[in-house]
Amino acid sequence: MSSKLTVCGVCEYRNITKPSVVWCSECDEGLCEECKEHHAASKGTREHSTVPISEYQKLPSNILEITQTCRKHNEKYQTFCKKHDCPCCRRCVIETHDDCRELNAIDDVIQNVKSSNAFLEIEQVLAELFENLQRISNDRQDNLKSLKENKTKIELEIKEIRMLINDHLDKLQEILMKELYAAEEKENKKISCLISSIQEKEREITECQANLGKIKQHASDLQTFLAMKHIQQDVTKSEQFLESLLKEDNMNQVVISLEKDKCFENLPTALNKMGSIILDTRSTNATLTKRKNKQAQIMLPIIPVPTNDDLKLTLRQTVKTIGTNIAGCSLLPDGKMIFSCYFTNKIYIVKTDGSLDYTLQTGSKTCCIHYIEESRKLIVTSGMDMSITIIDMKNRTTEKSIKVGSWIYGIVHKDGKLFYNGYSKGLCVVCLDDDSVTHLVTDTLPSYCSIATWSDQLYYIIDDSVVCCDLRGAFKWKSELKPFLRGARGITVDNQGRIYVSGFHSDNVVVISPDGNKHRLLLSKKDGLQGPKSLFFDCKNNNILISNQTKQAFFYDVS
Repeated sequence: MSSKLTVCGVCEYRNITKPSVVWCSECDEGLCEECKEHHAASKGTREHSTVPISEYQKLPSNILEITQTCRKHNEKYQTFCKKHDCPCCRRCVIETHDDCRELNAIDDVIQNVKSSNAFLEIEQVLAELFENLQRISNDRQDNLKSLKENKTKIELEIKEIRMLINDHLDKLQEILMKELYAAEEKENKKISCLISSIQEKEREITECQANLGKIKQHASDLQTFLAMKHIQQDVTKSEQFLESLLKEDNMNQVVISLEKDKCFENLPTALNKMGSIILDTRSTNATLTKRKNKQAQIMLPIIPVPTNDDLKLTLRQTVKTIGTNIAGCSLLPDGKMIFSCYFTNKIYIVKTDGSLDYTLQTGSKTCCIHYIEESRKLIVTSGMDMSITIIDMKNRTTEKSIKVGSWIYGIVHKDGKLFYNGYSKGLCVVCLDDDSVTHLVTDTLPSYCSIATWSDQLYYIIDDSVVCCDLRGAFKWKSELKPFLRGARGITVDNQGRIYVSGFHSDNVVVISPDGNKHRLLLSKKDGLQGPKSLFFDCKNNNILISNQTKQAFFYDVS
């Protein structure tokens, strides 16, 4: 293309190399000074407009590559097909567009194109796009600025928290040190006073010893006898003094020690963090301006939102289950069914025809299950064994086991976290990065009950009612199911956010609207339900699997 622009096309055809000075778009070639004059004088080309080659080369490269002749037939474009939205040469019309009705002369189509409404609209759309991009860029720049400001503010808050902790600890230290000094001073006084009285007795004994020596040398026998009686009385008093010392508390050995407050013993675990950094995502203030919004709006058909009344279940298969206490069920992407049996401590994988494929054993109770399709992991809870087992379904091996410190039943996976029914510990979440456990809802949840998640919401069962909360445990709504359903156990959610709940004692399944305001009986004892304990909705294929505690499970199509 570059040589075509810089070399005169007419001269090149004559095997002469001359630089082009203008470009004729209609001839689609460059012209030198001499050919330019002939081109302007010739009858066939005198109406052609030319552009200085230096100006023409300023066009974008993708525009320069656009040819005005048909690449297939090497003929000049003559018509434009509206049906196929493309230019056509004479032979294109014959070969490809013979049946097309809207064929217009290309000269008519391109006439005044630069001043047309279409060209003006493109200019305005591009200006609008640029303006919107600038608005969004400015909004993101403002967000970056606010993030930096928030970071600086939070840094100061963290330092203030540290200073408050330091000040409080300094005060506690000062109080404890004063108590230590006062205790030591008090005991010092008591012991010093006792030592003074002992030293006084020592002086008296020493004096008696000296007097006794003098008496022995110089006193008469009578004086000696009488003096001995006096000294004997003093000795008896001294002995009584010593005995009294040993009997009194004053001779107890005093030891000063420190008994740490229990809160300080647990301080490293109790103060494992100062707080949490929360990223709160809010809707942007940036808005897009659209010219089309100012024009007449196109009426679109209103798509009705599905309700509970729209649901229709079609029984596809009845499956004979293995074991006497099926606590959990699920489906694999290939259609195989999974059943966990609490009494046998086993997990049964069943083929689509209902026959047993293989069995897994975790080494503990097998209660509720949840399959993570992305990682091909099966999460198994153990009820009273208080642990979570993660099984690699590809290799059929146990990957790891997590102790949670409470009975554990229903479980779901969301964003690298496992949310579970912790029984007396309430609704809990364990982070798979470090296996740490957090309590979301402290109410005691019933045993064997499942939990479910949909979008950013969690659903759990309490007192035969379904409670909806967000992923942080904040309450949203509660749907009372008494007396329509008794012994709620299994819970699952479909693509529309409708919640399905099984009644273990009432032998039925109820569906609840996404807002929790309405419910409808779907299946009952007459449909074969006898103690339905678990159920699972396959969102990809719109199927639901419902399992009785024993003997049978039912596979339905949902429409």
